Amino acid sequence: MNDGSVSTAQEIESPIAPSGLEEPEEHQTLSEHQFAKKICGSKDRFVLFLILGLTVLLYLGSLPKEFTNWDDQEYVVKNPFIRSFSLANLNRIVSEPYFANYAPVTLLSYALDYKLWKLNPTGYHFHNVVLHLACVWVLFSLLGRMGLPRIAVLIVVCLFAIHPVNVESVSWASERKNLLATLFFLLSLDQYSRYSHERSNLNYLLSLLCFLLSILAKASTIVAPLAFVAFDYCFSRKKLRDLSLYDKLPFIAFAEIHAFFSIHAAGVVGALTSYHKGGALLSLIACGQLFKDYLVLLFWPKNLDPLILPEAFPAFRQITLWLQFFLGGATLAILFRLSRKLFFWCSFFVIFLIPVLNVIPLPVMMAHRYLYIPQIGIWVIFGLSLHWLVQILKPFQLARVTTWGLLGCWLMFLAYQTFEHAKVYRNSYSLWSHAIEKNFFNALAHCNLGYWYDEKKMVGNSGREHFTALMIAPKFYYSLSGLATYYYEKGKLDLAIDTLYKGLNTKPDSKEILNNLGKVLVAKGQTRRGLFMFFRASYANPKSPEAFNNIVVWYIRANLPEAALEVAQTMVKNFPESSVGYFRVGQALEARGDLEGALKVWEESKRKPVIEEHVLKMIDEKMIAAQQKLAQKALPGS
Repeated sequence: MNDGSVSTAQEIESPIAPSGLEEPEEHQTLSEHQFAKKICGSKDRFVLFLILGLTVLLYLGSLPKEFTNWDDQEYVVKNPFIRSFSLANLNRIVSEPYFANYAPVTLLSYALDYKLWKLNPTGYHFHNVVLHLACVWVLFSLLGRMGLPRIAVLIVVCLFAIHPVNVESVSWASERKNLLATLFFLLSLDQYSRYSHERSNLNYLLSLLCFLLSILAKASTIVAPLAFVAFDYCFSRKKLRDLSLYDKLPFIAFAEIHAFFSIHAAGVVGALTSYHKGGALLSLIACGQLFKDYLVLLFWPKNLDPLILPEAFPAFRQITLWLQFFLGGATLAILFRLSRKLFFWCSFFVIFLIPVLNVIPLPVMMAHRYLYIPQIGIWVIFGLSLHWLVQILKPFQLARVTTWGLLGCWLMFLAYQTFEHAKVYRNSYSLWSHAIEKNFFNALAHCNLGYWYDEKKMVGNSGREHFTALMIAPKFYYSLSGLATYYYEKGKLDLAIDTLYKGLNTKPDSKEILNNLGKVLVAKGQTRRGLFMFFRASYANPKSPEAFNNIVVWYIRANLPEAALEVAQTMVKNFPESSVGYFRVGQALEARGDLEGALKVWEESKRKPVIEEHVLKMIDEKMIAAQQKLAQKALPGS
């Protein structure tokens, strides 16, 4: 970053820097005791509690009626990893990736939720809100310790607490990982700031531990070592060549190791695909436009859409991309010369957007959740600028009142947007209906709404939404599978088979399409071909119990109990926390004539932590029937 043109700390901290943007000496080296007196007084704590209370009220409107079908099914409802704290299950959480992510800390938090309130979505939402409040509290403490003026601190904390772009992270159960990663990163930065001031080994180790917990919650914070380097340069008054990277090496090592695991976990399931298909260099050039779009989203978040789809794809020939890219670089260069503090917070914004700039391919162009950490840098710059403006306007009472009035109106606008947008996440219908209202040509929203209708047995509505999605994106295999389900429910098996084969041509390894195709082929009478599709599904996704379950059912119906027992035992081995495998083992034993063995297995399955209501009902029915058969056999003369 340094080209050698800036040679001394005095040149950087020049007297011409505006007061409030570059803090006076008394703000730059606050001790912990001074900090406590300056920013943690009763008035400041009272304002903080008001902000926290307001935040809670804003999120009351999003108390969920049900989990959404946007990743919540995978992360919570159908997640076998979170149903038990057994040693075997804890080993799986720590050692195995799940759903294209390696995030054991997040899975453990879900496991705690499941232990407390099973599948009550309100409990998970309450946990998310508490984590957000904890992030606000730690941010308040951290900024005060870093020497920001109290007005700037309170403005930053308020904006971070109530801004509507945070609704996605707070109200969506599946984005728990964002809250955890941010909380542990802020704690890590707080401890690192203490370490850089006091050189305490304890603070250093705590910072390293919190950083490790942060990346184990979500990989987005692996760029934190860059932020620590920037912190050292901007707050230590050292030149770049005098900075030490030695104490950053453990952070860098953890980041690199976790990056390897995360990229591997995402790559195995094909999640590493860029939305524009243009490569890393194009993503880098397009980052200027993304920064501009994110800034607009921060300062005027109106008509928020849960899914931000690209209106146009970037290309090297677009002059505006290059202009925005160089403008962003020039802004950083100017801040570098003007103020180390402003440069830090601007680079903070850039650094924490690096993982989501599509340099590492992502299927999503933009998302509100991507701003959860980076926005802090923008709000600090805004808070310092406002503090500086108020200082200038001291002699002009009317101008000062007008400035505070405009700020108050803007904050009320943000709070209203947050309250309204939080309602969107109450259930799948409200979420996808809102997305369609904002952008009718959103195929994914139509598709997911179709699946919600299908779950509610509203077959006609489901078929309509899937058909609409396919009119927008003809090769969208999720909707091809959903439309085939509609045809199947209507008894149009040939149309269902044709539709599923179209989906198979688009996505040959889709477990949903393979399983559905197997079911339809069996219903059509093509049983062997159906079994083949079930086996293909089990090979495509060995960690999905549905295919194995279908194979067991097929073998039992074909009167092949030994083959059914072998596959059911594989289910028990692969999914030890689930009761479904045990239930199928019992069925296979029953089909073989071993009723006592079947009863024993069914009794064991009822004690498993994962037992769906419909499975429990089937187990009870089977056990009653088996006990009646055994009682009848025990009668004299039978």
